[in-house]
Amino acid sequence: MNEQPKTRTDLIGSTGSITRRVTIIDAKEYPTGVSVRVSDEMGEEYWTDLEDIELD
Repeated sequence: MNEQPKTRTDLIGSTGSITRRVTIIDAKEYPTGVSVRVSDEMGEEYWTDLEDIELD
């Protein structure tokens, strides 16, 4: 028997966070702080603030 998934309307609009391993691939220092370009384990690349990353 093929069951259909149930929509979880109680979860829609909720917020949370996901922790991913990242590798810094570029970094720029500005008077306001350091911005880093990262590549995550999903293959996505994006810029973020260094203060948002916990380095090993």
